[in-house]
Amino acid sequence: MSDQTLEALKDISEVFKFELWLRFYFIQENDGKIMLKIEDQVLQKMKDEYEHLAGLAEQLNNTELSPAECQKAIVDHVFKQFDGKKYEMGYVPKILDMAPFKAEIQLFNTWAHLHEDQLDKNLLSFTKWNELYDEWKRSENAQKMEVSLSMQNIQNTTQPASNSTN
Repeated sequence: MSDQTLEALKDISEVFKFELWLRFYFIQENDGKIMLKIEDQVLQKMKDEYEHLAGLAEQLNNTELSPAECQKAIVDHVFKQFDGKKYEMGYVPKILDMAPFKAEIQLFNTWAHLHEDQLDKNLLSFTKWNELYDEWKRSENAQKMEVSLSMQNIQNTTQPASNSTN
């Protein structure tokens, strides 16, 4: 894999990871609506520490969340930040379709789920989440899981959809 592809995988997956971190710590239920609520001083700290990601937090803050809304915000942010700017136009969709990208997101979500109790004890910074994740990712079990997820994603992209064979 080229250095540019590895860098794009890292950049784009970071946005997806940040959105999960936001939902993990800043989600609230209000009158039956699920919303992201980030206090102004916390949002300012995000701008200071994660300038390239803070726009996503601003976009989602004080909005009713749904899977579709979160996905739209992530994709909008990724395209605004990277497609035709840091990477040539059309490169981002290629990364989003890559098996290693999909495996990385699945692995991160799995890690967060497995460590939910630990992560929920205190508000940990996004930087700390990444450090903990990277440490876990070096474990033998995580590496086996990563290979397995990559293989599943490769198979899913090479096999025709079931309805196309009928």
